[in-house]
Amino acid sequence: MRRIASVICLIAFTGAAAAAETAKPPKAAKASRAPSMEKFSCRTGPNDEQARLIVEVVKSRPMEFAYYSRLGTRVCSIHGRRGDAYTKWEDKGGGKTAVRLLTGSAQLEYKPGRFLIKFANVDRMHYCGMYGELNGSVEASRNKTECGLTGVFD
Repeated sequence: MRRIASVICLIAFTGAAAAAETAKPPKAAKASRAPSMEKFSCRTGPNDEQARLIVEVVKSRPMEFAYYSRLGTRVCSIHGRRGDAYTKWEDKGGGKTAVRLLTGSAQLEYKPGRFLIKFANVDRMHYCGMYGELNGSVEASRNKTECGLTGVFD
């Protein structure tokens, strides 16, 4: 008799557990999070007219960027790293960061898988050894090896 009662209790508990398991609401899909570290690298153009951008982002904050361009024999190189003596970084929120360079500024915009840098009033003589100002943007994407350029060679 005890044996039958214990079997009935076991069956009842097993059935209740199975019913509770099937009654659970479906799990919500996880929201896509930014990776803890992401590196971007792109290159556009032939050797005598090319632009390159390399960026390192840690926990959704740009930590370092390096821009390089070449137009004929003129080479332009701009590099910035958080905490260095040559740039001042200010996070604006929403993936945006303002960087004050020695001459001019750069606006950095980061979204997971995409990075955009906009240069404004950057003196080409200081960074490139030529007259004029750099006012343009470069975009790098995770899935593309080519940079998106706007106004960099103007």
